[in-house]
Formats: sequence, structure tokens, C-alpha cells
Amino acid sequence: MTESTLFDSPIGYIEITCSSNGVSQVYLGARNHSFSAVQPASSLLRESIKQVTEYLAGERKAFDIPIDWSDIKDFQHEVLHKACDIPFGKVLTYGQIAKMLGKPAASRAVGAALGRNPMPILIPCHRVVAANGALTGYSAAEGIKTKAWLLNLEEHTIVGQKLA
Repeated sequence: MTESTLFDSPIGYIEITCSSNGVSQVYLGARNHSFSAVQPASSLLRESIKQVTEYLAGERKAFDIPIDWSDIKDFQHEVLHKACDIPFGKVLTYGQIAKMLGKPAASRAVGAALGRNPMPILIPCHRVVAANGALTGYSAAEGIKTKAWLLNLEEHTIVGQKLA
């Protein structure tokens, strides 16, 4: 059984979907803007909204809600787990993650895996940047603009789509 809800946030509409195993999708820039605010039935979905809202308000630095990993396989699973290990306010490069996985030539594959992240914010792919500090490869919501907003929230300075 899955349940979804849509809510407005400082970065636009966000849709969160939960399964019985945990959060299975976070969609930034939700497709359907005609909705009525309805209190979600599941406590997990209500807690997910609460924690994401707190994060976006600068009141939360880590999430403690379960993630449903069942549709994430193999290399992408490894990459997304590494992204989850990046603490609030820190960044890694695609190459650093590739090296951590024992695949130093796989930085582009790391980028591709992060680009298919089904749960941005909860799995903080915005904390991964190019080797030169450029804010590349963010496909959620308004792309690089949203990535810059999230990194600014985490006290990074961005100049010209690059970490300063």
C-alpha cells in the first residue's frame, strides 16, 4: 500500500510517497499543483512532511525516517548510501564518491546514479559537486537553482553556480 501527499514549500511543491517500508519517493516541483490540503492518513507520511519542512526552515540537519530501498538496486544503491553519509553542511565530489566505492573511474556513473535519485533532500544528492566546485547535475525542481538554494541553506556560499 502506498500513500502520497503534496505540500507547498520554499522550493515549490513537494510530493512525498510512502510505502509500508518507508519513504519511497520525494518529488520536487510536483506535477499537479491543483490540490486541496488533506491531512495524510499515515503517521509516517505526516512525520516525513514535518521533517522535510523543518529541514527547509533550517531547523533540522538530519532525517530519522525510514527509507524504502526496495526499488533501488546495485550501483545506484551503493552511490545513494554514500550520499546519505554526507553530513549537513559538507560536500563531496562525484570523483570522491567513485573512489570511496573502489571505482575511481566511475565519477560519471556516480553522477548518473545521483541523477536518478528518487528521494532528493532525504538522500542528499545536492551535497555532491564537480571536482572544481561547480553545481552540476541536479534534475529536481528548478535544477541548479534548487541545488544552490539547498547548499545555501546548509551555509555554503555559491557564486556563479559554483561553491565559493
